[in-house]
This record gives sequence, C-alpha cells and structure tokens, in this order.
Amino acid sequence: MADKTGLDAADVRVLRELGEWQAEAAASPANQEKIAAWYAHDAWASVRRPMVLMEMRSWEEDEGPVNHADLRCQDPWARGIEREMRMLRHHVEVLQDDHVVSPYVSFAPPIGRSSFGVPSGRHREGGADRLAFNYAPPLARLDEADFSRLQHRVPSLNREAMAQTRERLEAVYAGILPVQVRDGRWQFTTCLTSTAFDLVGLEGFMLLMHDNPAGLHRLMAFLSNDETLFHDWLAEEHWLPLNNEADYVGAGSVGFTRDLPAPDYVGRARHHDRWHNFNSQESVSISPEQYGEYVFAYMKLIMARFGKVYYGCCEPVHNIWQYLSTLPNLARVSVSPWADQAFMGRACREKQVVFSRKPSPNLISFEKFDEQALLDHFTETVEAAQGCSLEIIQRDIYTTHHSPDRLRRWVELARQACAAWSAE
Repeated sequence: MADKTGLDAADVRVLRELGEWQAEAAASPANQEKIAAWYAHDAWASVRRPMVLMEMRSWEEDEGPVNHADLRCQDPWARGIEREMRMLRHHVEVLQDDHVVSPYVSFAPPIGRSSFGVPSGRHREGGADRLAFNYAPPLARLDEADFSRLQHRVPSLNREAMAQTRERLEAVYAGILPVQVRDGRWQFTTCLTSTAFDLVGLEGFMLLMHDNPAGLHRLMAFLSNDETLFHDWLAEEHWLPLNNEADYVGAGSVGFTRDLPAPDYVGRARHHDRWHNFNSQESVSISPEQYGEYVFAYMKLIMARFGKVYYGCCEPVHNIWQYLSTLPNLARVSVSPWADQAFMGRACREKQVVFSRKPSPNLISFEKFDEQALLDHFTETVEAAQGCSLEIIQRDIYTTHHSPDRLRRWVELARQACAAWSAE
C-alpha cells in the first residue's frame, strides 16, 4: 500500500482512521436525516426545515478550530486531506450544523486554462494584507490594438495527475471508502465581471461605459464566448462530473436535488444535468440598467445551458431582481448582508427560489460577542423568509478573537431563531 500511496505507514494509518470515521458517519441516522432534509429543502416539500451551515475556511489556520497543531500527518498532500476530514468531523460532532458526510472520498479534476495573452491586472503589494489588491490593468482603451492582444484561453486536463491522485486515494482508502471525481470548490463558477476587471480595472470598467461602450460590449461578448468555449470543451471531453449531492454549488450552498440529472441522463453528465454558480459582485458599483446591459445580457447566454443556477455571493440582488427573475432555471439566490430581506422574501416565495441568507460576519467577529444581537439578526431573516425554503450560511469569518466556540454557539442561535420559521 505504501508504494502506491507514496506515504509512510503512520500517515496512511491516520487517513484510514479518518476514513473509517467518515464511512460510519455517512451511514448514521443523523446524516441520513440531513440528506433527506436537503432534498426536501430543494424541492420546497410540504414538510421541510431551514438548513444551517457554518463555513470554516476564511481565517488563518492558527485562528480556527482545526489548525496545524491538530494535524498528525507529515506529508503535505496527506495533511491537506487530513485537515479537510477533521474540519468535516468538527462540523458534525462539535458544531452540529447541516454539513453532510458523503459515503465516498472525492477529488476535483485538475483542469486549467491558459492566459488571455495579457497578464492579469490584479496587483498585490508585498507585505500587504492577504486580501488586499488593486488593479494595474493591461488594457486601457479597448481599441483594435488592445483586442489584437487578446486570445481565448485554452483549457487542459492533467490526465497523469488525475490518474495518480485516484490511484493514491484508492490505495489509502481501500476497503473503506470508494473514490469519486466531483467538482472542486468554485472550480466552474462564472464571474464575467471579475475577469473583466482583471483586464481593464475597476475605474477602467466604469469609464469605458461612458467613453467606449461599444468596446466594453465587445469585451463582455468576448468573455462570454470564452466561457462558452470552455464549457463546450468540458462537454466534448466528458469532464463534467455530477454535482447534485453534497457538492459546493455556490456561496456555501450544497447541491442536493432530485431534479438533476435530467431524465434522459445515461451516465455521462451534460450541462443541463448540473448546477452552476454565477455572480457579479463587482456590479454593486453600477446601476441596475447598466447591469442589465453590460453584465446580465452576456451571462444569461451561459446560464441557459444549466439545469439549475445558484446566483450571487456578497452583492445585494434585490435591485437586479427584474433580470434574475426571468431565469427559468434559477433555483437559489444569495441574500447578502446588504440585501433588502423583506423584498427578497416576497420575491423568493413568488418564484419558489431558495432564500440563501448570508448573515453579517461582524456579529461573530467583533471583540465582544453579543448573542442577543446575533439572535435578533437571525430573527429578522426568519421573519422575512416565512414561507420560503430558507438556508442560513455563515461565510467570510476572519477572526473569532481566539474564541472558536462562538461557531458552535452561532449554530445553536440560528436554530433557535429558525424554530419560529414556517413553511406556510
């Protein structure tokens, strides 16, 4: 076994012990209840409950509940797997949120894309905060000279790395868990404006709408076409895994649904067998009309290909609902801290779109942890989302002031507030 895994016996033992825990937890009644609840949630079943998720990925490792000191593996590859499994175990045993344990080990296909022929304009200063960056855009005027430098990205799959990863995982978990290829987090998310900003910058995008609208339309059409070509390649190469179970389908949500794959599915996933996540956080700086003209007009062409769409991340969407509401495959929408919750509650009820709430991370990250303020925050959401399918997902936590037990308490308070929610 050691030859195929490339690991020493101690590392293999750690991973197999965690695999045994995962296999047992996946088959447990508590896990099966969560799975049934996710399916009911997605289907807007008559008997359903709000789903509650805590995302533990944003902070530095020495700040969170699973850090370097907790890891026993020595090999970097094994440590990455160990950390993911220990985090999942922490969700299940300590936080007791609605994270589901899958009865298999998964890995993402190692898919890459070449550049546009110009460097990304995203610029980071040495020594700055890891989240801080500005733009030094490679394109300025979007004239013929600029477009002559652009080229469509060429996708690729590292088949050798994929085969090696599968072989290693199968060797590690032989007799315990099967291995599946599934989506990686954010691997196939479409964010046209994020890519556009990398090329022309924030200020450049704003000015181009006035100074060169035709050039900006040409750029957005180019980016939309580039994304379409990528998805065409994925379909032609048959590298589209299903993502209809405990798969990350956008802004923290997971993909349990009985609507996918499509009825004519015969073992090879196509776009309409899958979820896809779209967002345009950068659009907060422009009017709804400009969003419709420069963003939505180009994203909707890609959205139409998929079975179900999860839309949004941190941007408020109530002011662009006039566009989103026209999507027949819109299934979930991110209701960020800046959204009009009352409006979104009415909108989601009318269209039967899941109300995917992202509470403010401030209330868990302030130096003083005010439980009543957090409970009031949840109560406002529950009142707005009466009659909706509701999920509450905490994201973007960068500190707990060395009090990781706040995460468990957050889950308890969210469930307490959800007791007043009604499906009627």
